[in-house]
Amino acid sequence: MSGSLLGLLRSNADFRRLFCASALSLTGDWFTFVALSGFVYHHTGSAGLTALLFAVNSLPGVLLIPIVGPLTDRFDRRRLRIACDTAAIVPVVGLLLAFHLGSVPLALGGLATLSVFAAVASPIPETVLPNMVSSKDLPLAQAALGSVYSSGLLVGAGLGGVVTAAWGSSATLIIDGASFAVSAVLIARIRRPFSTAAAVHRMRVWADSLELWRFVRVTPVVAAFLWLTVGLRLSYGMVGLLPVYALDRFDVGDAGVGALYMAQGVGAVLGPFLGRRLTEGSARRRLFVAGGALAIFGFGYLALAQVSHLGLGMAAALIGHLGVGACAILAVNGLQLASPDYIRGRVMVLVFGLSSGLQGVSALAVAPLAATLGMTGATHVLGVLAVAYAMFWAICVARMLMKRKMIEPDSLQSSAPEPAP
Repeated sequence: MSGSLLGLLRSNADFRRLFCASALSLTGDWFTFVALSGFVYHHTGSAGLTALLFAVNSLPGVLLIPIVGPLTDRFDRRRLRIACDTAAIVPVVGLLLAFHLGSVPLALGGLATLSVFAAVASPIPETVLPNMVSSKDLPLAQAALGSVYSSGLLVGAGLGGVVTAAWGSSATLIIDGASFAVSAVLIARIRRPFSTAAAVHRMRVWADSLELWRFVRVTPVVAAFLWLTVGLRLSYGMVGLLPVYALDRFDVGDAGVGALYMAQGVGAVLGPFLGRRLTEGSARRRLFVAGGALAIFGFGYLALAQVSHLGLGMAAALIGHLGVGACAILAVNGLQLASPDYIRGRVMVLVFGLSSGLQGVSALAVAPLAATLGMTGATHVLGVLAVAYAMFWAICVARMLMKRKMIEPDSLQSSAPEPAP
């Protein structure tokens, strides 16, 4: 597996640049998030507000779905990504000021602004990936790109905790700003087209949104993977409690926050490759392995709620995020295979927006849950939700397969001509 990935990275310069750009910007993001987690908790002492960071980071994405989707399909995807990477440096400077002043509201405002740029930029690599590699290499490339999100967590969160503890939060923010600048340069050097459909340069927000919903309605596998994403993100809010486990139950400080995020990242890096291996050669297995991975996420966090030592907590987080990594990336890969280029941007924006929005809703729910039931009780509620949802989803998919004999394609959908307005 690793040899094949290394071969793909060596032989395909454009994929290599996309891969590295995503890795750099995401690593920098997690540097910032670790610093913010410690900053908010130390200034407020509130577990709920610490978990609220996930909501502030996520909710703007869902509000922008009707605009970002058509924007991604109608305009130059390369220029959009470069513009977002460059503009994101501004709120990073704002976060530096917030840390200097000790202002939690200003820090939350900077995080929210970063999330707006991320709402536009984040779906673009997933959208253009089928144009960077062959259909044969797409599952491996998607597993690799998906692991970038997780390895950004692994390296960014792990090293971010160490850097924050050693040199302070300002160093983490400077690294984040530099990562955006380098990412923009790498994206600009990609030579392959970011879209195979004709550029329209005209926004039709209502018509484009209706076209998307019609496509989802008549493509059962797309609907199935979108519903799976709903379950994953509704239960994801408990991840926001990881810093509280480190700082409160395990009492290990900022370095412990980084250690838990690092364990989370290891699981999430390995999850996409494990999921690809388990489903290789079988489209039907892709559906059920993805659903089972959601249940593993829930079981991992139910285990985390029972342990009292950092080492065991890291093991539980690793297991849980094996499930997250496999579930999320198998769903994205299934959506890529089922979506032609002219509408793939809207599909990817929808799945990213659902992920961000529902993750934000879940994070908002964690705050009162943690205040009422404590962090252990909140983890129990969302862990059980993940397991129960996975079981119900698998039953629904099995019935759909029996009735419609639906199976998702194992090769990329051709770019059909865009319907006339």
